[in-house]
Amino acid sequence: MINLELRRVVITAVVLAMFFGLGVGFVAYTQQKTADQIEMNRQAVLLGQIMAVLQGQTHDNNPAEEAFLLPDPEALELGEPVIRPAADDVLPTTLSVEQRERAMRAGQLGFRAREDGEVVAVAIPVVTHRGYSGDIRLLVGVTIDGEIAGVRVLEQRETPGLGDKIKADKTDWIQGFSGRRLGDPPAEDWAVKKDGGIFDQFTGATVSPRAVVGAVKDVLEYVDRHHPLLFDEPPTTTAEEDEHE
Repeated sequence: MINLELRRVVITAVVLAMFFGLGVGFVAYTQQKTADQIEMNRQAVLLGQIMAVLQGQTHDNNPAEEAFLLPDPEALELGEPVIRPAADDVLPTTLSVEQRERAMRAGQLGFRAREDGEVVAVAIPVVTHRGYSGDIRLLVGVTIDGEIAGVRVLEQRETPGLGDKIKADKTDWIQGFSGRRLGDPPAEDWAVKKDGGIFDQFTGATVSPRAVVGAVKDVLEYVDRHHPLLFDEPPTTTAEEDEHE
């Protein structure tokens, strides 16, 4: 009788362990598949954002695959570099997969558009802490001639119906930066009209557009200051891609 009861306990324990193992495996499999799908969706969204800020700029590469480390990310309010330059103060052009992922999470990657191997435009992220409800993250496309190809809002928490009009799917206000450059308008006019500049603000919302105008000007000054590092560099690759080649 005791042996029968023991056998039942053992069998029950084995069955439970099997179900537990299957459950854990199923959850792990589901999480991996979900993570893969999320990454694919993220890449698709990223490519769409990059293409939006490079509108009208012809190129023959996939800029999303030409990610590179931004020099001096602090100047764009992106925080301290997550990957430091080498001793000679030169940023690496070959990144490990782990390095690229770290830089991507930190928002410290730019993207290059090329035509016939030459860099013709870059997509540069920037953060402004001057939003009404918090940080506003932008992506700005700039051509080799220093002209804005396009601007898009990546992240914001501005007031719905007021400050969120900075988004391209709300109004066409953000399109007003396309074709602008340093000197057009003059430096003193890079402001909203309420502050004596040329850019419109919204009725009941001045803080959000003011923050965006300042951030876009910051990107143009950044590109002007770092032009050779942004436009004269070879393609950035991962160590994994180099080994494959």
